[in-house]
Amino acid sequence: MTSLLTIETSTPACSVALQVGSALTSKYSEEPRSHTKLVMAMVAELLDEAKIKVRDLDAIGVTVGPGSFTGLRIGFATVQGLAFATDIPVVAVSSLETMVATYLRSQAEPRNFKGKQVVAVLDARMSEFNIGCYRLSADGELIAQAEDQLLSGDQALAFIEKHQPVAIVGEAGSLLTAESHWHEKLTAVFPSAVDILSKTAAQYDAGLAQTVESIELVYLRGTEAWQKRKRLRAE
Repeated sequence: MTSLLTIETSTPACSVALQVGSALTSKYSEEPRSHTKLVMAMVAELLDEAKIKVRDLDAIGVTVGPGSFTGLRIGFATVQGLAFATDIPVVAVSSLETMVATYLRSQAEPRNFKGKQVVAVLDARMSEFNIGCYRLSADGELIAQAEDQLLSGDQALAFIEKHQPVAIVGEAGSLLTAESHWHEKLTAVFPSAVDILSKTAAQYDAGLAQTVESIELVYLRGTEAWQKRKRLRAE
C-alpha cells in the first residue's frame, strides 16, 4: 500500500495532502504569511489521522515554483526536513501545472478539456508575470506546451494570444482587466496539494522520484531581485 505526502506553498494558499492506498485526506488554508505556522501542523495532523509516521511514506511531492520566494522556501525546507532524515524520494512539480490541475478538478466535465490548452498565470510583481501553458492529453495527462517563464505584461499578453487557451487560471487580474477580451476566460485559482498526488504517484511508480538533494527551486527571477524587494519593504 503506497503512502504519498504532497505539499504546496507557492502562493498565498498553503495545503498538504496525504494518500495512503486509496484513502485521501487533505488540509487547505488561505492565510497569507502564515505558511511557516501552518504547514508542519497540517502534516502532523494528516499523519496522525492516518496513524502513520514520516518513515512510512514512500514519496513526497512538492511544487518547486515558480511562485512566492518565501512560500517556496518554506515548503521545500519542510520537505527537506522530512525527506532527508528518512531518505524518502521526492517528486518536483511545477506550481503552474498544479494550478491548471486544480482548476480542471473543479470543472463538472474535465474530459471536455482534452486536447485543449489552459494558461496559468501568477503575478510576480514588478510588472512581471510567471506564466505557463498546459494541454490535457487524451489519457488525462497535462503536457507543457512551453516552458514556464517570467514575462512582462506585454509579453504575457502575446503569450496568451499565441496559445489561444480555452481558460486562463491564477492571478492575472492586473494583466487581464475588464477591458481585455481574455478577461471572461479568467478564473482565480490557487494550486492545491491534492493535485500533486497523481503526478507524484506516476513519477514514483516509474522510478523517477529523486533524492531531495538533487532538486532545486524554480524561481525564474533571480534571488537578487527578491533581496532588493525585502530591503525596500524594510525601509
